[in-house]
Amino acid sequence: MIAEEIINEIRSRADIVAVIGQHVQLRKAGRNWKGLCPFHGEKTPSFNVTPDKGRYICFGCNKKGDVFDFVMELEGKSFVEAAEQLGARFGVAVPKVEESPELRRARGERVAMLDINKHATAFFREVLADPARGEPGRAYLAKRGVGAEITDKFQLGYAPPDWHALADYLKAKQCDMELATKLGLVARQPRAGGYYDRYRDRLVCPVVVPGGEVVAFSARVIGKPPAAPDGSEPPKYINSPESTVYKKSRTLFGLAQAREGMQKNGRAVLVEGNFDVISLHQAGFADVVAPLGTALTLEQVVTLKRLTERIVLLYDGDKAGYKATMHALQMCVEADVEVLVASRPGAGNSGGAGVLAGGVDPDSLVASGGAAQLKEAIDRALGGIEYFCFEVWGKARANADARTRALEDAARLAAKIENRTKRDLVIDTFAKALEISPALVAAAVARAAGHPNGGGGGQHGGDRGGDRGGDYRGGDRGDYRGGDRGGDYRGGGGDYRGGDRGGDYRGGDRGDYRGGDRGGSRAVGHPNAPDRPHGESSTEREKSPGKPPDAEIEVVSLLADHPSLLATAVADKVSSLLTDERLRAMYSAARAGQSFLELAPMLLPSATARLVLSGKYADAKDPSVKLGEMVKLLEERKVMLAQRGLEKSLVGAKRGGVDPELVRLQAQLAVAQRKGDQELVEQLLVQISKRKQAE
Repeated sequence: MIAEEIINEIRSRADIVAVIGQHVQLRKAGRNWKGLCPFHGEKTPSFNVTPDKGRYICFGCNKKGDVFDFVMELEGKSFVEAAEQLGARFGVAVPKVEESPELRRARGERVAMLDINKHATAFFREVLADPARGEPGRAYLAKRGVGAEITDKFQLGYAPPDWHALADYLKAKQCDMELATKLGLVARQPRAGGYYDRYRDRLVCPVVVPGGEVVAFSARVIGKPPAAPDGSEPPKYINSPESTVYKKSRTLFGLAQAREGMQKNGRAVLVEGNFDVISLHQAGFADVVAPLGTALTLEQVVTLKRLTERIVLLYDGDKAGYKATMHALQMCVEADVEVLVASRPGAGNSGGAGVLAGGVDPDSLVASGGAAQLKEAIDRALGGIEYFCFEVWGKARANADARTRALEDAARLAAKIENRTKRDLVIDTFAKALEISPALVAAAVARAAGHPNGGGGGQHGGDRGGDRGGDYRGGDRGDYRGGDRGGDYRGGGGDYRGGDRGGDYRGGDRGDYRGGDRGGSRAVGHPNAPDRPHGESSTEREKSPGKPPDAEIEVVSLLADHPSLLATAVADKVSSLLTDERLRAMYSAARAGQSFLELAPMLLPSATARLVLSGKYADAKDPSVKLGEMVKLLEERKVMLAQRGLEKSLVGAKRGGVDPELVRLQAQLAVAQRKGDQELVEQLLVQISKRKQAE
């Protein structure tokens, strides 16, 4: 057991923000820090860290605890292991407890596997450093321009040509050889018995996760081994199989080494292969990572999203690189993370490939002295949508087949966008850049989303979808209808833009964009079009025709500058006092953890967004008092508006022959019911009943 005073010393010295920051990109929120929870998938931050108390809590999945709990939960460690790791990091000596192999096995397979990987890493590094045995490995690294600093940073090693060197080493360390077999380090000898090494004459790249554990290996052949009995060439790389400690769909090569660079630069640069990562780190690109022998997965993107603000794709310039770029773009869009594509001017090929011409990969470009050129490409990376508009589509413009492929690729990308407002904007951007009808893009998106009835047809006809039909018509006056009585490119009873009774999206020169309870039109391309939240009704548009009320803008601006006020009792009143639907939506999303910086440009007119994000109240001496004053003004304004509404109703009642006193009593009843004043409700009901009988 570890003495209590040592545990308390670790707890007092450990920087919980720094520890959690290895796995989560945290942002300051008053006295706390916020980020995306590492224990469950989420798109808006609900994970909070309170350094003053040394605690964390996720309001989404309710995981909570101190720095020890976090390390144990996320990295699967025992309390003793967590204490040893934290003690080593923060300068507290923890007495080492020697354990027998039996005790190690009792601690669980996962811990034992990590122990074996640790021994294997030490073995490969020892061999690489050996003057005689490691010479082939050192020669290969020198040939690739990899120096001692990067070799140590990535814990690179060398597996000698011997058939039993690692197996004998692990046996001497009393490792469980069956677990070593599961890890892919050794294999059984069926006839002779015993075990032989799977990695021979290879440069070994350990896969290290944040926290420092080695969970897998990727070993590259460096010599010219004999062909297999069937004449086939041996694989260039041998990668660890999946195991209790390693899931390749969740792991990225170089993540532990790139974490600090990612935080410093606010980005992760994604490449295809392990040696691309190593070579680029050698060239000074400290924020580079790669998937491990497979296509990029959504889980890997979510991992990066927790650690950084944006992802830059830097794939090879051949056809395979273009396909990888397309797939990665879709994964990033689906995860709702900002994605850029590095594209060097004049590079690429007729297929619209990624960053490099003629199939050159980033590693080769750096090796040939092109580091400065590569840096320029990364720094000037295009947004994913711009990449399509300026790179892919520009090169496909003259070829009908290429145009079709480009549009299909663009549609698959847009179909991954979950936020409907953002998807509308992307469709409009594609339509303008590709110089085609928005309806044509929308139909392609519908098909990509798995709703074939969303598109088709021609100038005078089309496929019908939705509950009661609806159509997509091409040509200058075609329309795209949706809603409960219209076509539906998302399936079910939803709609593209319409409301309870449809509405249409008309492409071409005379198109309009209809929605709401019974239609209501807005011209495609109208300057304010992106500012409408998706699915507004005509009544809501009357409430929010343009700029929101000044008093409401002011209170939201204050909250944007001091988001910690969102948790106060005074702020609880704000939602019921906001009459502008866009501000109410933004307020609710901010209370749920989303950033005002992200919300304002998406939901508000550009001029209003600038006001909200202007920092007007950043230096307010007592923002909580200011908030109270603003809320009081909004309450007074609400009473005034209610009085005006009542007066208007009374005037209308007189004109229509309705009893004004009855209208007044009913208005009072509604207010009493909202307040929960049951005694007043009963009194008003009696008065209303008598009034009706008198009529």
